[in-house]
Amino acid sequence: MLSLFGYVLYETFHQSIHHNYDRHLRFEAEQLLPFIQTEDSLSINLSGYSRNEALQSGVEYGTYVKLYDEQGNQIYSSPNFSKVDQPLETELPGTREEYSFSSQWQDLPARTLFYPITDNGGDFCGWLEVTGFEWTLHEEVNRFRRYLLVFIAISVLFSILGGYWLSRRALSPVASIIDAAKSITATDLDKRIPVNYQVRDELTDLAETFNMMLNRLQRGFEREKRFTSDAAHELMTPLSSLQSDAEIMLRKPRSKEEYRETIQRMLAEVRRMSEMVHLLLQLSRVEADHRSEPERINISSITDKVAKEYQEKCNQENIDLQTQIKADLHVQAHGAYIEEVINNLLENACKYTTEGGEIHLELQQSSGKAVIHLSDTGIGFKEETKKHLFERFYRANESKVQEKPGSGLGLPLVKAIVELYGGKIRAYSDGPGQGSTFVIELPLLEEEEA
Repeated sequence: MLSLFGYVLYETFHQSIHHNYDRHLRFEAEQLLPFIQTEDSLSINLSGYSRNEALQSGVEYGTYVKLYDEQGNQIYSSPNFSKVDQPLETELPGTREEYSFSSQWQDLPARTLFYPITDNGGDFCGWLEVTGFEWTLHEEVNRFRRYLLVFIAISVLFSILGGYWLSRRALSPVASIIDAAKSITATDLDKRIPVNYQVRDELTDLAETFNMMLNRLQRGFEREKRFTSDAAHELMTPLSSLQSDAEIMLRKPRSKEEYRETIQRMLAEVRRMSEMVHLLLQLSRVEADHRSEPERINISSITDKVAKEYQEKCNQENIDLQTQIKADLHVQAHGAYIEEVINNLLENACKYTTEGGEIHLELQQSSGKAVIHLSDTGIGFKEETKKHLFERFYRANESKVQEKPGSGLGLPLVKAIVELYGGKIRAYSDGPGQGSTFVIELPLLEEEEA
């Protein structure tokens, strides 16, 4: 760009020099016009011309004049032409308009102007040729060109150095991001990309986005490590119990009643493990990236169906299950997953509600959402328990909770399913023995008429 700018500047200055010198030659021609006769025949008489010396001076500083008639015949040639060895080669213009051009004559840059001559009536009579040397002007042009080339070279050099410095400075955050990314492994995900908040640009956003991704990865790794540890611990307990019972029974012959009791205990442990594996598989499917697309389902009918299945169980345990379900509410979800949510909530409510207690299940529409409201008069929970309620394998360290069978995976599965469809789940309790309430909100689809 600097070179292009320099070239345009040089050419503009060069043409300006020629234009100014043309004004000088035109002035010389206009000074000669009063001495040119156009009546009868074209002639010139310079006896009274005050600048005769300019027409007789040497090569470098003289003004050279020729006069041509209408047919192109030379009528006059200034005396200083006799002092040069090399003839001036020119060609008359094809049109009767003023015309100028540059040439190399006597090893010097020369400029020639053809000035049209007209008579008193304005008719064309011939040409006046005026030639002068531009060597002094060309020296200025050449000096200007040298200065321009040096300036461009220095500017380009500084541009390269400055551009390199600026690029290094601008890309230094990228280098730090690369170095930090290379140093982060699966064993030390606590490292983060340095972020310069004083300069808010795209690289800052990139670093923040990368750090957020690392936060998600770290949480995922920690969750999986905790999950693996908890799953191994929870599965080890029933396996140890099964192994112990089997080893005891094989030490010596037992009665049928002892065999029956042992097999029943082993069967209970197998059922506990089966339930745990089932919930783990459900969690794995919910959290998987690849799953079928959710469909439009009637959450009212699913809730009513599951509630009717638990009605008989609650009646057997002398628990009053009351329902209030608004009909024809639709959400975008998987029917089996929503059924799993209602099933887990009702199972917990029945498990932790004592005989003679009550369970209230409501499904209502509120602010474009389907709201499931499940409350019971069961054992409730502390505020500290609420913080860990949806953690995997967590069970409150209370006798009323521990004496009931369970894996601690039901509520985490419910939370994962609800959040899968953009919903929310909240839990409330006034304390132990005060019952508990679970509220689920799922985005409601518009009515079919709309």
